[in-house]
Amino acid sequence: MSSRKARVVALAVFAVLMILALHHTTRSRIPTNLDTEKKAQTLLTSNSLIDSNNDDKVDAAINHQISQLGTEDEAKPETKPEAAETGEFDPAKELVTIRALSPVVIFSKTTCPFSKRLKALLHDNYQITPQPAIVELDRHTHGAELQKYLAEVSGRRTVPNVLVGKSSKSRGGSDDMMALHESGELVSSLIEWGEKSVDVKQVEAPSNV
Repeated sequence: MSSRKARVVALAVFAVLMILALHHTTRSRIPTNLDTEKKAQTLLTSNSLIDSNNDDKVDAAINHQISQLGTEDEAKPETKPEAAETGEFDPAKELVTIRALSPVVIFSKTTCPFSKRLKALLHDNYQITPQPAIVELDRHTHGAELQKYLAEVSGRRTVPNVLVGKSSKSRGGSDDMMALHESGELVSSLIEWGEKSVDVKQVEAPSNV
């Protein structure tokens, strides 16, 4: 009789252990990166100047879009319905956070041909260290609010908008950077604006020989 009771007790203990093991396994499968994903929804940045390799067809398409729009200053900011004001978003604080990512910050939009041209220019012709931080305003949770604040503090309302070093003054957009590139002054200008916090080298064009 005692032997039978012992077997019953052993089975009960085994069942309890199995339940505990199953509970632990289930808990271990719960994602632990929820906080990270939540933060990513607020600040969308990238250290990649361009997501895909450029080719002649891509460059031609960009130039065609630009020719249809006219000059860069004529490209008006995208207007989106204002989100309900919650009082939680602070564009000044957000800008400080973004500026801490890199001495060179480019505010851009994924659909803007001028932004595409600037990113292609820097990607194809320059090696910038640390790499520029790219903020795509059309993918940022509070992009419209941030762009409005940038117009106030940087003096530029359109994209792309390049900020360098400690100054909040805009260093220009695609047309400005292209002009400096063509005059051979872009490297020295970026280094001067960055106050030795950024290193810039022009990439040698591959030889066709």
